Amino acid sequence: MKVALVFFVTFQVILANLSKKASIELTSIFSDHIVLQQKTENLIWGKAEPNTNLKIKPSWGNIVNTRSNDKGNWKTKISTPEAGGPYTIVISNKTERKIINDVMIGEVWLCSGQSNMEMPLSGSEPIENGEEVIKTAEYPKIRMFKVEKTVATIPQNDITGDWLVCTPNTAGDFSAVAFFFGKKLYEQLGVPIGLIHSSWGGTPAESWTSLSELKTITPFENFEQNINELNNPTSNYNIWMNQLKKIDLKTFNENDDNLVNKDYISINYDDVHWKSMKIPNWLSGSFQNFDGIIWFRKSFELTKIEKNETYYLSLGGIDDNDITFLNGVKIGRTQDWTKKRNYVIPVGLLKKGKNTISIQVFDGAGNGGIYGGDDFGIKKDDEFILDLSGDWKYLPSAILIGNNINYFTTDFSYEKMPVQEFQINSHLPTGLFNSMIHPLRLFSIKGAIWYQGESNVNRSDQYKSLFPAMIKSWRKNWNSEFSFYFTQIAPYVYSGINNSESAELRNAQNYALSLPKTGQAVTLDIGSMETIHPPKKKEVGERLAYWALAKDYEQKSVAFSGPICKVAKQNEGHVVLEFDIGAEYLVEGKDGLKEFELIYSNLDIEEVNAEIQGNTIVLENKSEIKPIAVRYAWKNGSQASLFNSENLPAPTFYLNIIN
Repeated sequence: MKVALVFFVTFQVILANLSKKASIELTSIFSDHIVLQQKTENLIWGKAEPNTNLKIKPSWGNIVNTRSNDKGNWKTKISTPEAGGPYTIVISNKTERKIINDVMIGEVWLCSGQSNMEMPLSGSEPIENGEEVIKTAEYPKIRMFKVEKTVATIPQNDITGDWLVCTPNTAGDFSAVAFFFGKKLYEQLGVPIGLIHSSWGGTPAESWTSLSELKTITPFENFEQNINELNNPTSNYNIWMNQLKKIDLKTFNENDDNLVNKDYISINYDDVHWKSMKIPNWLSGSFQNFDGIIWFRKSFELTKIEKNETYYLSLGGIDDNDITFLNGVKIGRTQDWTKKRNYVIPVGLLKKGKNTISIQVFDGAGNGGIYGGDDFGIKKDDEFILDLSGDWKYLPSAILIGNNINYFTTDFSYEKMPVQEFQINSHLPTGLFNSMIHPLRLFSIKGAIWYQGESNVNRSDQYKSLFPAMIKSWRKNWNSEFSFYFTQIAPYVYSGINNSESAELRNAQNYALSLPKTGQAVTLDIGSMETIHPPKKKEVGERLAYWALAKDYEQKSVAFSGPICKVAKQNEGHVVLEFDIGAEYLVEGKDGLKEFELIYSNLDIEEVNAEIQGNTIVLENKSEIKPIAVRYAWKNGSQASLFNSENLPAPTFYLNIIN
């Protein structure tokens, strides 16, 4: 009995100690391989047992004592020295200690935006020289913390993510723009570089803006009411949504066979009650910003089939992910909206007579749909057998709210869902600020780089005030006027190569330069009419780095800006443009100066001849009508024709003319 009693008591002590080992918790950014901003009072924070004393011992300095409050929350400051490492940080109380290993002290930058910032070096679309760069990316002092995607209706206090050390095995997961930015800083400064990567493709600027600043922008003045309604558990919408079965997105993505309804893949399933839409096509109308799952089905007849021949199902592009079935058998799954689907059909699966294709499409942000390509149908080698474009049956089967997939049922179908102007998805105004920016506010950074704007094309007038408001909200979040450098969106076809909505957005981005400590990397020379994701990410990252090197690290010899037109003056039948050149002299493009246009008092617009004269450009005005404004590169497909001697391009601009 004594032995049993001793064993029981010992076992209980072990259990108690095991439970205590979880008492000290740190937010995930404080983990192995972290980079802390040098020569700064850095906050460190976490949770512990309520009202307990803790010691924080950085291996480079003195012990710091702190105490958790009644709720178990604690935070304190640790002073960092000049750049160096690796170090350790030990957090302990009387019964427990946690160690953060491989700590580096250096320069920390926040990297954010939409898909052109999110695009990894491994490239869901090709990154120029990406494969070669990855093979040689042995930079152990460059680290990236990737913030996990999530949405929230109110500001959050914690984020989830991991620090990656840059090696050939991990570099492919780095944001390409952030990598090239960090690499240039590392090469010039020789100190560890920390990159906090918090981005989400297809997202608008209002999603990244605090509620307090957003309320100053039309039409968001009363948006707080919408947030209150979303947070109201007794609203019709929330009561209805709470009755749906839910599964978290991570669990859903981990299981290939995690289908909404397996009956939908059967050739014998009766889809007579499903509606029809034309495919291939982008989702539109009420599905324009639908995030979730839609099933598509199409049955077709084949009059003959050759045995032992290999056939292919060519679907082109699908946004974002799909699991595709033929006659009840899975033939492919792709989790990348930029990759064309060309699935091999197992021999013998395609039948003479009736066949049925079933596709579960998941869209996680922005536009979605089966948008196709050159061939859309059944192929045998290069021979096109059957065109599958036309009417397809469809059924919305689940909606993504935050990080939960909510399944519809017959009684709770998409058509029966209460009308809700805003939903908790990546487009929710303030939603990404709350979840992916606000929780970082206590973490010391040197500055931020940003690449976004494509999702605000067509709203350029609003962007003139929205984008500066977003920057202000971030600075208020940190209580710091840190440097903020952004990328002017690249040329792309959008609604038509000669239309101007993206040029207007590019010009709207210029308005943020009125804020202190801002700068713009211009991409007017490196766009692509083939893709909204230009492959020249190295140039983007390095041009952002030039701003940081010149302004934050006082490398006076670094050219950081292309020519900036400051004033346009009328002078004896000509219009003279004066520039901050950004280098020694102005340079015209290989095809001469193009796309300089005068706007006249009768609102006529005419492209005019332009000539470099010293530090100015002189525009020829042959009209007798008074010119009132000048603009440059004012088309979606514009290409840069004005550079400085450091080969940095001038941005799109619009200026009123001074008499």
